[in-house]
Amino acid sequence: DIHFSQFYFNPLSVNPAHTGFFQGDYRIITNYKNQWQSIINPYRTAFASVELSLPVKRIGIGMSFFNDKAGKSKMGITKGDLSASYTLRANSSNSIATGLQFGFGQQSIRTNDLKWDSQFNGVLYDPTLPSGENQLANSNTFIDVSGGTMWDYSNKYNQLKINVGAAMYHINQPIQSFYNNSDAKLLRKLVCHLNGQIKLIDKQAFLLPQFIYFMQGPYQEMDAGLLFKYIIGVDNASELVYVDKWTSSAVYLGGQYRFKDAFVACAAFELQKSLLIGFSYDINISKLRVASDFRGGMEITLRYKGAFN
Repeated sequence: DIHFSQFYFNPLSVNPAHTGFFQGDYRIITNYKNQWQSIINPYRTAFASVELSLPVKRIGIGMSFFNDKAGKSKMGITKGDLSASYTLRANSSNSIATGLQFGFGQQSIRTNDLKWDSQFNGVLYDPTLPSGENQLANSNTFIDVSGGTMWDYSNKYNQLKINVGAAMYHINQPIQSFYNNSDAKLLRKLVCHLNGQIKLIDKQAFLLPQFIYFMQGPYQEMDAGLLFKYIIGVDNASELVYVDKWTSSAVYLGGQYRFKDAFVACAAFELQKSLLIGFSYDINISKLRVASDFRGGMEITLRYKGAFN
């Protein structure tokens, strides 16, 4: 599956239960990731989502879209998802949310630029020879079903916030084959995540710990990191108590470690709790660093939250 370094700024790609779970009435997010540009034919991933929060009914609805391509064959996936969530508020501090996601995707591949072993004539490569891949289709469509749940805690004045959740993607294990092979299924993916916000002695400073774990068949990924958030632009010191007001801006600095793969440096700026611009860069430290020269890839996030009144 695709993955983002700034998963903490793109919650809908982590758990459907996050749908509509934010301050405001609507949220728009776009991400772009360019990975392994330093080697050749990089992974290019674009993501966009739109969400609505219906606080009276405690319902969130949203839709998302992503496109991912890689390699000389431009092999990739284009997928759209519809998400919905319901939030049960136990009290003023605790909430439990559950979400479902239904998607429609298409795999595609371009074989014009590929070379096959059957096109070797014993001396050299001959493009006029048949590839022998007559059953290879250029595309494959599939339906995808996912779901998740999470618990959110926020004490008075938001001095401490905790969000813990788990999600299961590709519950129906859709077929992923250009040869119509029913045994080639997209493996289910388990996601476990935790993030928080801790107010420091300085009322304008916060620590934001982040953790996420993916398991998809035999493949695993684990990220752990920390962001430092500093509130700016509040003239009246008394307003610092009410950090939920739409008056302050914030600066984020920090990063995380993707185990056995990369260090990620991140910086972001949020204008009046509405527009956020984030930039991160993966510094590759895996065995691939021999080819990558420690360069992994950049990622850009744009997020906008607003209210109707």
